[in-house]
Amino acid sequence: MKSRIFKDRIIAYKKTDKFLAVSLEFDLLAEGKDMIQALKRLHDATTGYLKTCYEDNETDKEIYRKAPKKYQDMYDLFMELSEKTHKKEKSFKEVSSIQLTYTSESFCHA
Repeated sequence: MKSRIFKDRIIAYKKTDKFLAVSLEFDLLAEGKDMIQALKRLHDATTGYLKTCYEDNETDKEIYRKAPKKYQDMYDLFMELSEKTHKKEKSFKEVSSIQLTYTSESFCHA
């Protein structure tokens, strides 16, 4: 099978007493008691989703499903604010958005 690369943007945030992690490119959501747990669960869900899509020979058009606009807007706002903060402070340590790349080799032999 031909190797494929899948790119994703993720946003994670606290909502009441739990954390949510959202895949903006695949419209997947996971929750956890802390941000790390939510991100791990989203990673597992995304890997499982992509493995199934890859095995079913789905096209990119079938695989990529945009998350609702409210999550896209949250990501855009965060990126805008982090850019402004980064310009003011030389060390910006808190990150609430992530960009990931998945390759088919990471799950096609599992």
